[in-house]
Amino acid sequence: MQGWMDRWPLVGREPHLDSFRQDLAADRVHCWLIFGAPGVGKTRLAEEFLDLAAAGERRTARAVASRAAAQLPLGAIAHILPSGVDIADPVRGFRAVAQVLSGRPRPTVVLVDDLHLLDNSSAVLLGQLLDSRVVSLIGTARTGEQTSDAIHALLQRSDHVRRIDLGDMARHQLEELLQRVLEGPVGRRTHHALFTASGGNPLLLRELVLGALESGALALNDGVWDVSETRLPFTPTLMDLIAARISASPSAARPLLESLAFCGELSRTDAAAIADRTVLDDLERSGIVRVSAHRRRVTVALAHSLYGGVIAARTPALRRYDIALRQAERLEAHGLRRREDALRVASWRLDATGTADCVLLLRAAKFAMNSNDNERVIELLSAIQADQHTTESLVLLGRALMHAGQLERAESVLAEAEAGARDDHEKTIAAGTRCTNLFWSTPDSDRALTVCVTAQSALSDPVLANQFRFLEGGILTVGGTPARGLSMLDDLGEAPPQEGLDAWLIALNAKALGLVFVGSVEEARSLAEHARSVHETIGEGRLLPHPALQAAPLALSLMEKGMIDQARDVSVGACDVLQAAPAPVARQFLAFYSARAEWLAGRPLSARRWYGEAAAVARTHRLSRGMRSYLSGLMACAALVGDTDTAASLVPDVEANAPSGFLAGEEALGTAWLHVARGELGQARDLLRTAAADARGTGHLISEVLLLTDIGRLGDPQGVRERLNELSRRCDGALTHARARLVTALADDDPASLMDSSAELEHMGTPILAAEAAAAAAGAWKRRGDSRAATAATTRAARLAGRCEGARTPLLATIAGACAPLTGREQEIALLAAAGNTSKGISEHLTLSVRTVDNHLQRIYLKLGIRNRAELPRALNLDTGSKDLPR
Repeated sequence: MQGWMDRWPLVGREPHLDSFRQDLAADRVHCWLIFGAPGVGKTRLAEEFLDLAAAGERRTARAVASRAAAQLPLGAIAHILPSGVDIADPVRGFRAVAQVLSGRPRPTVVLVDDLHLLDNSSAVLLGQLLDSRVVSLIGTARTGEQTSDAIHALLQRSDHVRRIDLGDMARHQLEELLQRVLEGPVGRRTHHALFTASGGNPLLLRELVLGALESGALALNDGVWDVSETRLPFTPTLMDLIAARISASPSAARPLLESLAFCGELSRTDAAAIADRTVLDDLERSGIVRVSAHRRRVTVALAHSLYGGVIAARTPALRRYDIALRQAERLEAHGLRRREDALRVASWRLDATGTADCVLLLRAAKFAMNSNDNERVIELLSAIQADQHTTESLVLLGRALMHAGQLERAESVLAEAEAGARDDHEKTIAAGTRCTNLFWSTPDSDRALTVCVTAQSALSDPVLANQFRFLEGGILTVGGTPARGLSMLDDLGEAPPQEGLDAWLIALNAKALGLVFVGSVEEARSLAEHARSVHETIGEGRLLPHPALQAAPLALSLMEKGMIDQARDVSVGACDVLQAAPAPVARQFLAFYSARAEWLAGRPLSARRWYGEAAAVARTHRLSRGMRSYLSGLMACAALVGDTDTAASLVPDVEANAPSGFLAGEEALGTAWLHVARGELGQARDLLRTAAADARGTGHLISEVLLLTDIGRLGDPQGVRERLNELSRRCDGALTHARARLVTALADDDPASLMDSSAELEHMGTPILAAEAAAAAAGAWKRRGDSRAATAATTRAARLAGRCEGARTPLLATIAGACAPLTGREQEIALLAAAGNTSKGISEHLTLSVRTVDNHLQRIYLKLGIRNRAELPRALNLDTGSKDLPR
């Protein structure tokens, strides 16, 4: 813990630091005033300013203003004044201080923390010293606090004063800070949880992270920092910080704050019944509560989620129960008019008495399910007595348990529901939900298929029985035999049916995935977009964990269309939608698709994080179906960056998990790339051939294409070109066609075709294949004796490889050290020439002869492998367009 408790790095404040350096060097600013809310890092930034001043050989001093020090004139800054100066007489004292300080070569830089608490005498003296140019001032002040007239006077010195208003960190800044502090990949859900809880406030974030680390709520899970599903714990410091903020409110506000802590938001009418308007106005002005308008309804809530936890921890248990019961009775008196009222009343009654009417509990659970709040559904329905459960309530409980990842308990509940089903409708919802749960529970689909086939034969209604045929087709499609599964989904309509909407949604998702597997990418994309639109219209709470999961087939189809960046955006966007939802089944698969997109692009570090997140979610919730794929991905990423120890350590874990049949063959990538990292290319190719045969045998054509392409990249393009070209005729995905062209060019050792492939693959968003194609072209041109073309290809390969996060492959190894870098002067001339400037213009700008400029340009052309200045923008990876010389 000690290392994490040390000073954290500054993130997102670099522009302020750069500006301070420039101001200090130019001597154009003499006062920097940093404003911000508590915890945003005002003091931290001011200390960095002071350190920069000291590094610039400035004398520095520091003072901290406080209410206690303000009781004495000059109490805050007396210790930094020159010794021996009598300050009893302000006029003489000022002159004496100024005289002593003016003897120094440059102004002393003084930091005053909490400047808004400074007494007037100190503020006046600092202002006079500033005007005399014997000191420079760095001050911090809390936004919204009342400041003295002297501080206002400081702000009026606009010519030499820079005001800096600090806010909370943005989400991407918080992500960067966590990566640097924890020194490892941080899960997306962890970012979301910490950002939501802290609001981006650096101090709150620090305390939340320290508390979570100490309690174990934040821990490494499959190489990714993952926060548990439980509430983030508070440190004593965090409790004190928030308690101090809340304690400033009047005692009359306490009942309202306690009610808001336990009941969430209240209507303005209910809030007014607890505290009068003056109290409510004071709480809103102080930022402790937030008043919001929703159409004609006005609600009151605590302004920060952390406030509720602190208030709750300091409220006696009996009082908590009284609050919950009183609010439940108040809302019941109004007749539960809003859809969410049943959920709120049921929750409050459970909190107060531990029980509630079973009809109310079921009604509340339905609303919670439609909000995808699975944990709340489980809590509500678990409170129903065993003899009061119905098939409907058991199925709803089973769904929530499945969505929350409690698959074993879900199986027990759903088996009971199916056994007690009385008619075809109840049998359908019970067996259908149980079938889906069994599918997610294990890589073996046999139990799920058995339930499906048994239910189909037991139903008298042919329409309902047909739903189980679609369900069976969906299981077969994503469970390992897509061709067979798709044949059962041929007559699946694209319009939502009146009956069996759950089974239809599952089958639609599976059909879109299956179409991608077999290479019908365009049809798959169209169907995936339709499925997502329909599911979003229907809303949440259906059998599928969340409508966001419909993004999975869309992302996969975009990958195979050669739109890899767009695919990543779709899957990552869907992941972000799920971060606040307890939907681990969906989260793990969307994380996997995000990882696969990054892997195809050749970004192993980014892919490693997403594979790790998928594995962490699966391990936490015992979701074993996809675990082998996730761990294999982690292996492959580690191997691709040369981390063979980590890759090798994952082998037993990979082998302990059974194949799922999903994207068959791709689960071999981890072991294959570990062989590559060890230099065992023959073994890697043999393993990939076996995996490709598995993919071919199960009908996973896009997986076979991927695996065969890797064989070609690893030295045997001749052995796979024929099959790849055959697959490119059968599959309509643009990425398949591009891979086939790449392998054909490798087999022919055709540098021109390889460069064409490089350009095509870069456009598709896979710089790693583009870099390898350029590297292979460089080798081919060298063998032909064309050194200039070889240099150009090598330069291109090196540029593209630089976007691949340190990936190491045999083809990329051929470009190591092959490029002679441009010198600083050559780079400057190259950029000016690429901007359209003539040799004469460049010579005048750089004070060189035209001959010298032309000589430099010839060396630049040789190093870049180009023939003239018209090719410079492309060689330098610049946008074309004429630019004038800098003025």
